[in-house]
Amino acid sequence: MEEFVKNELESIKEPVKIRFSLTEKDNDLEGFLNNISKVNKLIVLENDTSLTEKPVFYIEKNGISVKFLGRITGGELKAFLESIRMVANNEYHISERILEFVEEVDKPVDVKVFVTTSCGWCPPAILKAVSFAIANPNIKVSIIECYSFPELATKYNVSAVPKTVINDKVEFVGVKDDNEFFGYIIKALGEV
Repeated sequence: MEEFVKNELESIKEPVKIRFSLTEKDNDLEGFLNNISKVNKLIVLENDTSLTEKPVFYIEKNGISVKFLGRITGGELKAFLESIRMVANNEYHISERILEFVEEVDKPVDVKVFVTTSCGWCPPAILKAVSFAIANPNIKVSIIECYSFPELATKYNVSAVPKTVINDKVEFVGVKDDNEFFGYIIKALGEV
């Protein structure tokens, strides 16, 4: 596991902060975070006890904020590590054609991606949403692990994952390409 984490994070070139809050039962997650920061000194940890949702992790840099709610295990672990690297290195995976439009979004966009740790389609959905958040800091992304936050899964009628909800107006299930994902953002902003 340590070698896997090192391989995922050794290419980080710029500082990135992980702000987090854990429950008393999450000692293993705190140990995991401490190991991450030892692997690459550019990863700065901040235990923010003022955060009410637990466990929660914010990956932050220069106005970019990606929030992970819930335990980070299974397929979500690799997506979490990739998200740290992507935010730190300002790296996203969006086609140039769509990127031009994404950069022009000047209104707040709230993207919630509901996942489970055993879902094979969830990691690509996470990384797609994270790419949009990195491309435009007006787009805030929350990754919500359904078993840790069943009340949110119930509130948003999650019956299949990955389920994405944008601005509490538009939702879809599955992984979408750049064009489709951006189309849902525009629809949620009421511009279509």
